[in-house]
Amino acid sequence: MSVHFAKIAQQAKQTFDPQNIRQFASNFLSLQKLVDDMKFDDIQVNPEVLSRRSFDVPDKAPCTYIHIYECPIFSMAVFILAENYTMPLHDHPAMHGLLKCIGGRIKVQSFTSSDSSCRDMIPVHVHTPKDFDASSPAAVLTPKEGNYHEISAIGAPGAFFDILGPPYDSPLPPFGKRKCSYFRKINDLSGNWFLQKIPTPSHYFCDVLRITPDFLKDD
Repeated sequence: MSVHFAKIAQQAKQTFDPQNIRQFASNFLSLQKLVDDMKFDDIQVNPEVLSRRSFDVPDKAPCTYIHIYECPIFSMAVFILAENYTMPLHDHPAMHGLLKCIGGRIKVQSFTSSDSSCRDMIPVHVHTPKDFDASSPAAVLTPKEGNYHEISAIGAPGAFFDILGPPYDSPLPPFGKRKCSYFRKINDLSGNWFLQKIPTPSHYFCDVLRITPDFLKDD
């Protein structure tokens, strides 16, 4: 991993540490600025994983998940999507996140719940889809804004860095652990949009790589 990535990891620790909750807004902004400047080279992975050839093999998953780091307060990973593949619409329960395109082009379609008390049919505000490439700033999600999204690779495989705090499977009192749920979009006759929870789509599965850098292995 690069020196710049080490700065991202260090700032993430400071940002999501519960002891620093009073400085969260300023720390998150500092983290966002660092992630905005992240490049594919910072993760020091063979760029072949982003090629069309890497997906043109038998039984290849439509998504490659590169695990970088996870602890009780945040996680970091890279996802590489096959050409024109869409990662299913999903949520991030009470989480903050940054999503940075680091290769190819991706489209992010986000939704914000307009009534957090609804669980079966969630009324949502639909955000305008946004395209990102490696020169774009990071997309931001918060517990209340843009917390649901689907991500598509456009015209070629697309890669994005993902940092979430707290991570999935961390405690979410009184509901248990934070679980990733999947949804389908429903539009009623009045033009209102809702999200309905569904099982994990059968087309979505990942090949997994692990590249935790030495400076994080002892944490």
